[in-house]
Amino acid sequence: MDRLQNIWKSARGIPSDDNTVEVLFDKQIEENKQNLTNDCPSHDKKNEVINNVKTLQKRTKYGILRCDYEYIPTRGDPGEPKTLTDDGSPDPIILKVEGWTFEAAQRGVSDEGQYPASEFRLTKADGTADTYWTKLWNAHEKREGYVQVHEKVLKNKYVQGYFEQEDYIKGVVYRYEPEVIERKMKETVKALDTEDVCGITADVGYSQAFQSSVTKMASSPVLLSSLQQLSLVCKLFDLSPESGNKIIIMTANGKSFDAKKLIPSDVSLDSLKIIGMEENKFGEWVAEGRSFSRFKNDADDEASVEAALEYVCDKCEQVMSQIKSEGGTVVCIVQECAELPAYTNGLRKRFVIPVYDTLTAINFVRMGQGFSGHSSFIM
Repeated sequence: MDRLQNIWKSARGIPSDDNTVEVLFDKQIEENKQNLTNDCPSHDKKNEVINNVKTLQKRTKYGILRCDYEYIPTRGDPGEPKTLTDDGSPDPIILKVEGWTFEAAQRGVSDEGQYPASEFRLTKADGTADTYWTKLWNAHEKREGYVQVHEKVLKNKYVQGYFEQEDYIKGVVYRYEPEVIERKMKETVKALDTEDVCGITADVGYSQAFQSSVTKMASSPVLLSSLQQLSLVCKLFDLSPESGNKIIIMTANGKSFDAKKLIPSDVSLDSLKIIGMEENKFGEWVAEGRSFSRFKNDADDEASVEAALEYVCDKCEQVMSQIKSEGGTVVCIVQECAELPAYTNGLRKRFVIPVYDTLTAINFVRMGQGFSGHSSFIM
């Protein structure tokens, strides 16, 4: 491996002795070698270029808002740091928004801009511990701003209590009121801004409902959910009623998917086919907070990316066949769930259509600040 190849790898933060990378990226390496030769014939200029490239790469540090939820994300999930460092970018800044549970993210923001309340049930009415909520509660070291509640709130979905009335009377339920959740979100967004991140995304697709609110809180670019891409993607295809073309939206739970809240207003709902995965193993494993292993043989339990890919593909194939029988065609897939990027390449290979996910959204934002090999090395 010659010196120019090592220069390219050094700029990308890749070990120079990594032959696997050489094989996978040989064309890109060759192109960059040629660009370096053409743009920087002198040795001194090449060194300057390396420093410039590294400077741009450092500017691709990304910010991730995590729900107040506890599981071990697999590579592909934006909550897993390695997902965003495979191209040599700096480690992302991943911060949990205290009190912003997955359930709160599902509820979204009201039309009037009111944030949702959230609750944690540590003890049930029968005196037994609630292991699920206790695990989430204990995963955050220093909690503040919550109150213990002794009666269920019965109002609209944004403030209504999560549990049965007896749990509040005989058990232990802690609650974060809407104004507290909004304050926690603002504090976390500001903390990401101070880290000079190039963009902010959340680790749950339902956060699309918070897009407008968080954008107003941040100085960094905000693209909270993969669903925001629909505003662009829907303009790439003929989605007129007479075409029969459809975009598949994949979500871990179709029953809780509020299309009017989550789909950008400039996208026709008639052009979409929403697939809920809650009735197959993938959806069940996500709901249970399973930590997906990569391969079946490596799995501590039955949950693995290898096994789940078959459920994801089978469901897509069923829907595609249905749409085809109705005279239509699926032109692309947009994956809402932030755990679905691990399956994107599998879907692309199987169905030979474009697939967009949380990572394509993040990469779009990062491209605005990072190094592009096609651009001039002279900076």
